[in-house]
Amino acid sequence: MMRIDYQLQVEAEFHIGSGLSRPGVVDETLLVRPDGTLFIPSEHFRGLVRDACTQVLLWTGKYNSLECCEASLKKAPTERDRREEGVLKTCGLNWRRGKELCVLCRLFGTTFVPKSYYFSDAELTSDERQRLIEKNDKRIITYNRLDPATGRVLEEFLFSFEMGAPATFKGYIERLAPQTDTNLLFEEVSLLIAGLRLVERVGRRSARGWGRCEVKIEKIMTAENKELSEGEWKEWLSEFLRGGMKKCIGCS
Repeated sequence: MMRIDYQLQVEAEFHIGSGLSRPGVVDETLLVRPDGTLFIPSEHFRGLVRDACTQVLLWTGKYNSLECCEASLKKAPTERDRREEGVLKTCGLNWRRGKELCVLCRLFGTTFVPKSYYFSDAELTSDERQRLIEKNDKRIITYNRLDPATGRVLEEFLFSFEMGAPATFKGYIERLAPQTDTNLLFEEVSLLIAGLRLVERVGRRSARGWGRCEVKIEKIMTAENKELSEGEWKEWLSEFLRGGMKKCIGCS
């Protein structure tokens, strides 16, 4: 199967919450393995890559051509949705069997369409695991919010987070089934490469500089177990961003 191996270098402390707290110690604990090891969950990273891929399609003018992404769905409105008349924009709603799926549907799936690519969790490299064993890889930080009426911090506006130390992780993305149309495969892989290189933050409160990161492509293997050189996949990316389609040899 087509597979992309990547390295995720997190260069600043980050927080991906577990949804739990330790009363009297920290309000939001960090999501870790049962043994306390740091990792980046696949669901979180897949969401970041999808957002980045959507931006690439918007910037290149390709998004408007995705017919099955133009659907909207009425739903119970949230505060944000009330300003948008309670309409949820979604992908895949208009898709019918026999109709070609858009690239976002193929890559990430929707409520209506299963995804075609598996995203692994991003795990610490062996060197990083050993390094973090020898030092404290987590710490608790606090922040506050001012009461706009008084300009002072009230007790209920004090919060604490458990933060993970900067570290290097590795993960992979793999196609779940062969893609027989090489032009479609070229589009999928090129967009994934572009999206991966666009990811710059992981975790919460990224506007404050938390979770600053860089993603590096380690290798790309085709279904024929052929490794693409860096020059080859960069050529794919360049061709895709220029709006072209290219047959890829040995990638079915």
